Amino acid sequence: MSVTEAATQQAELKGRKRNAETAEIEIDVDAPEPPSKKALRKAKRTKPSIDNDTRSTKAVSAPPIKQSEALPENQRRSPYGIWIGNLSFSTTKEDLIRFFTTKSQTPIAEEEITRIHLPPGPVKYGKATNKGFSYVDFTDEATLNVALQFSEALLDGRRVLIKNAKSFEGRPEKKAEDDSQKKAPSKRIFVGNLDFDATMEDLEEHFGACGPIEKVHMATFEDSGKCKGFAWVDFTNLASAEAAMRGWVEPKKTSQGTSMGPRSSQQRIWLRKLKGRQLRMEFAEDKVTRYQKRFGKNAKTKNQQDEEAEEPIREVDDAAEPLTTHSENKRPPSKKKKPEGPYTEETVQRLTGAIIESKGQRTVFE
Repeated sequence: MSVTEAATQQAELKGRKRNAETAEIEIDVDAPEPPSKKALRKAKRTKPSIDNDTRSTKAVSAPPIKQSEALPENQRRSPYGIWIGNLSFSTTKEDLIRFFTTKSQTPIAEEEITRIHLPPGPVKYGKATNKGFSYVDFTDEATLNVALQFSEALLDGRRVLIKNAKSFEGRPEKKAEDDSQKKAPSKRIFVGNLDFDATMEDLEEHFGACGPIEKVHMATFEDSGKCKGFAWVDFTNLASAEAAMRGWVEPKKTSQGTSMGPRSSQQRIWLRKLKGRQLRMEFAEDKVTRYQKRFGKNAKTKNQQDEEAEEPIREVDDAAEPLTTHSENKRPPSKKKKPEGPYTEETVQRLTGAIIESKGQRTVFE
């Protein structure tokens, strides 16, 4: 490398470095504060609208768009719809249109069908299938009434069931309120569906966010000492037990305004799960109430419990047949039939090896 090339390379390296004497940073004190990340995220959610006069972009909140308005007209739901069940898994939308427009004495025009929703099922043997039911919407109520008459008609070899989409007849009733809501609130709660590796310390730490705990009683196996899957938690205050039954609590805050505990980053502390298992919780009876029910003055004896378990007395008319009791339901005594043939009963018993009934006669040898 020549001297000239070395000098040129040194000059280039010098030019890349920033000269502290010449470089100056200009700061505008009156400039507005740059937006924070939170403000940028909030502005990103809003929809920009451009004013034609000023050509300036203003961030305004976009009005909510209904799902039905966002869809095209042929996919919007109509108030006049039906539900079709017992469909063949190979039925398609074209088959449904053909079913309503041709295969009937009172066909429906294809223009009166506004929407067909046929939920797709899993692909079998390379062919698309459906889930066995569909929803079809029509333009008016008169067409809906005509479509309801198609029920029990054959479609692809199956008699379909057609009902009004707004009718809930035949569906299972809603579940009644949980037993935990029927029982009176108490400071003691029952916790079930626990993990076998759960310990009393885990329960104390888990439910400690609700309030002070007086005692934790866990059912354990005698041989291994592990949890049987359920336990009882006694709280000092009734409000703590009610907060545990609610399933969540608000995190406590210190004087500095920050929440306490290992789960402080969450907005709420959820209590329905422990070690990945969904807990089953309900109010338990207080110890005093349970003792009075079992051993108190009004406790039922064993004889009273047996009497309640017996079948209640039923009244019948004189003309009706008499009811038989449990003792009368036993097998009636069988009448002994005399053996047919030349042999006597005793001879038959001896020949067959049967036990001979004793008659109480004494045999005396002289």
